[in-house]
Amino acid sequence: MEKISASVKRNDYNYQIYLGSGILNDAAKHIQKNHPDKKLVIITDDSVGKICGNKIKDSFSELEPYVISLPAGEKTKSRETKNKVEDILLGKNYGRDTLIVAIGGGVIGDLSGYIASTYNRGIPIIHIPTTLLAMVDSSIGGKTGVNTRHGKNIIGSIWQPDAVFADMDFLKTLPKEEFLNGMAEIIKMSIILDKGLFSYIGDNVDKILDKNKDELQHIISRSIELKKDVIEKDEAEAGLRQKLNFGHTVGHALENHYDYKKKHGLCVSLGMAAESKISVLSGLLQEEEQSRIISLLEAFGLPTKIENKVENSKIVSLMKIDKKSRVQKPHFVMINGIGQVKSENGKYSFEVSEEIIINSIEKSK
Repeated sequence: MEKISASVKRNDYNYQIYLGSGILNDAAKHIQKNHPDKKLVIITDDSVGKICGNKIKDSFSELEPYVISLPAGEKTKSRETKNKVEDILLGKNYGRDTLIVAIGGGVIGDLSGYIASTYNRGIPIIHIPTTLLAMVDSSIGGKTGVNTRHGKNIIGSIWQPDAVFADMDFLKTLPKEEFLNGMAEIIKMSIILDKGLFSYIGDNVDKILDKNKDELQHIISRSIELKKDVIEKDEAEAGLRQKLNFGHTVGHALENHYDYKKKHGLCVSLGMAAESKISVLSGLLQEEEQSRIISLLEAFGLPTKIENKVENSKIVSLMKIDKKSRVQKPHFVMINGIGQVKSENGKYSFEVSEEIIINSIEKSK
């Protein structure tokens, strides 16, 4: 398998995203070349350590890293954990000559990025995503954050990485649920940005589920390209980057409702089912197109039906405290068709009547 790279270019930064198999050693060489005088801190979680600990240790042994391993799971992404890690680093006299390497899924990436953005007023970070979701989403674009009881990612920053190394070998041991967690994000990218990718995914469902290398690399690579193109134009989500929130307004509310015990991608899948229905009820999306979206999600075994026991009013209330809301009114990305997002005067998310929101949730049960 060939290694590919994509440059993320902005006025004040330029970094590479590398995708391929067996590229952990490339990450170590990058550090030796570009950060020879930095003290290396690896932040990971216990699950990654159990499966890949020896592999990571072997790749970075010459750099003599200090390793911090945290409990796996969304609960780790908190202000309390951030304080704990910072206190550990301060207690060991790590200063501005520190480089963080985040090895893990979105929880580790988001938390580590937030630590890097504030520690000594900012130190560099390299992301090594170990899940499909992190490879195509959280490791790219610089969004960092922690969760609170009020919602997900409400506290955070934008802090671009020094580089991203997406080693597809990590996907070999990825549990099916985690794999589907990432597929939801890839399908989302195709719905909002690339009808061709949507069709390609639909034509190759079985091969993708079997983790066929060629098909898998194609959809990961294309998703990375699509996202990096968006963030180059709109790093701070002032306009275009809002597109990436399709499915997330309902999805984040459901995550909160389930106390973050249901996977992000599975909640976003439910969110896409409900929010595509919002587009239908708003007269933007044809029923046939929405049916294609539902069919593709279901072809991968992703959920499209919200449980009947979920209270509509509670989900609406949770959406009102989401960081994407304005004056406690939820905003939604609307689609005109597969690969097409509604835009208006540089806006890509819109207020919708509560009646349509509740109706869409109800029709998604």
